[in-house]
Amino acid sequence: MEPIKASEKQSLKQRVIEGMKQYIIDHELTSGDKLPAERAFTELFDVSRSVIREALSYLENIGILRIHQGQGAFINESNIEKLMDSFFFLWQINHKNIREVLGLRVIFECSAIDEIILQNNHQAIKKLKQTIETMEQSNDPEIWRQSDVDFHQQLLQSTQNELFIQMTNMITNYFFQVQHIELSAEETKQTMEEHYLIIEAIEAKDGLQAKEILTKHINQAKV
Repeated sequence: MEPIKASEKQSLKQRVIEGMKQYIIDHELTSGDKLPAERAFTELFDVSRSVIREALSYLENIGILRIHQGQGAFINESNIEKLMDSFFFLWQINHKNIREVLGLRVIFECSAIDEIILQNNHQAIKKLKQTIETMEQSNDPEIWRQSDVDFHQQLLQSTQNELFIQMTNMITNYFFQVQHIELSAEETKQTMEEHYLIIEAIEAKDGLQAKEILTKHINQAKV
């Protein structure tokens, strides 16, 4: 028997990966559910155990599964952070235009404002105010910076849409990780004032005004 060529093995692996995904869907497996043992999959797909292990490893690497030695493979909770992290890494090394990230933030955070107003979410507004109070009371640049991040993440979390929150938090975190610009006292004061103006517009249910202020606020960031 001739040895299996690398291209053929890759094709087998891809077929098994897609087959495993379909198995998960067909059997309505969800977070925490355990997959069958490797032997069961070797019989199901008629491939060697090494191909099954490669397929399982791939699904673990992209976050679909978590594998515990001696226990088996389990379905992960929904989390797109690994996928987004890989995407941003490739984006960064290829062309890294930070203005593109700013554009995404404007789109998503404006959508969040609409959601806060639609839901009449007083709790979200209260938390937003608390982040600004923390900014005002602190002279520590790191605490101030984190409070700035918290303000924008709180906007996104107010949607209560888990997929939206995971994706947009990754974008916000990425932006603040690559931005280490020192702001003057006047600039920090302006940032807090704009945060307050955004909240006031939301409380007045003036989504258009809130989004205009937010868009200007984000686009004038130093990059």
